Amino acid sequence: MNLLPLKELAVDVVEAGGRRRKGTVACRLDRNIDFDLEALESFSSIKWEPTVYDALVVAAAVEFCDRSLARSAMNWGRKFSVYVPVHDPDKWSGKKVTRALVEALNLLTGDDWHFEFRSRKVPAERPAQGRMGFPSNAESVIAFSDGMDSRAVAGLESHRLGNRLVRVRVGSKQHDISKRDRREIPFTAVPYTINLEDGRNAESSARSRGFKFSVVSTMAAYLIDVPSVIIPESGQGALAPALLPVGQGYEDYRSHPVFAALMERFFNALLGYQIQYRFPRLWMTKGETLREFVDVCGSDVPWAKTRSCWQQSRQVAVSGKRRQCGVCAACILRRLSVHAAGLSETSENYVWESLKADTWESGAAKQFTNFTPALREYSIAGVLHFQHFASLRDSMQYELVKRRGTNELARALSEPSAVVAQNLDRLLRQHTVEWSAFIDNLGPGSFVRQWIDGAS
Repeated sequence: MNLLPLKELAVDVVEAGGRRRKGTVACRLDRNIDFDLEALESFSSIKWEPTVYDALVVAAAVEFCDRSLARSAMNWGRKFSVYVPVHDPDKWSGKKVTRALVEALNLLTGDDWHFEFRSRKVPAERPAQGRMGFPSNAESVIAFSDGMDSRAVAGLESHRLGNRLVRVRVGSKQHDISKRDRREIPFTAVPYTINLEDGRNAESSARSRGFKFSVVSTMAAYLIDVPSVIIPESGQGALAPALLPVGQGYEDYRSHPVFAALMERFFNALLGYQIQYRFPRLWMTKGETLREFVDVCGSDVPWAKTRSCWQQSRQVAVSGKRRQCGVCAACILRRLSVHAAGLSETSENYVWESLKADTWESGAAKQFTNFTPALREYSIAGVLHFQHFASLRDSMQYELVKRRGTNELARALSEPSAVVAQNLDRLLRQHTVEWSAFIDNLGPGSFVRQWIDGAS
């Protein structure tokens, strides 16, 4: 049987003034990978070492590759050959390091990764060490974004740990931090941005984001000698995309314990540092997490200002103002969770102001005109994904899916299979209850209900 060939891309990370290898695409430091000196300085503890900088460059190179080559409609995987200058090529080229790196990325993205490391021509300048308030008693770091799980779990863990929890911002913007605080608060943003030559992504699946967030948060933990990193994702977001991929896509392991275990192995090989990833909400639904956040931290916590949608502003703008689409898988999970938590938010947060409308088009804001077949397909896939997750326990395939998922999770979490199986059953039952109540609330005439009935 002839297998379809993988699309290929060779990328050479080039220092300033350097030249790319023949047959490669140049990824130029200070142009395609642009380090923000102010953000980088927020990582500059007394433990700073060149390997930290190199790890950030590798993460940036992976993101550059991922965004530069579109996936084939007939074949998910791609093949990448990446050439990276580092300060200690012998360390990076070691069998344990490269094997762990490749295994983690192959699982995460579904691609075929190859790396070759060479010595830097000019050592990277050490970032100036400012007056960062690096904590001396920290126990955990958490990757903090404007997502709902991130905001809620950071609030819950801060309530438990106080200043022993350190937030590591995994966005590139620092607009919500004053200039004074930026000089004193550590880990204020991802310290680099990726600039593609044409300014637009060729590929939008963004699986490499899991690697970027893992590298950035673990480098922060390493710099302040913290033993654990908290993954804030709740069970539906962490496990459902791997158990039941959305549409025809490859399993999504971005927030999954199996990927985290591979990253633990990579960092141990690279740094001799044992980091542990913790999943405090793995067996809870997003709705349960949101409800507990409001109960513990107060009804005025700004959960409604979080953002779940991954659509770009040009795709989901209404009268020139960016909204969340309201119908992709991430938005459907958000709306389900708000309903399950017994909360509400303004319909103007979404392009699709109503899911109770009888047609997909009529549910959108009247001013919205950017209806596309792709967005409709994303909408249908998102709804059916959570419907399938709700009906999984009653399906013929459940025992097979459960056995495979339980075995993977038990190894990754170092927990007994029986305990993992019990927790998975409990998560699925709770999701089914929440999903049924959510769909019932939309009513029998809803286009969402029609999609579900049509797929039955």
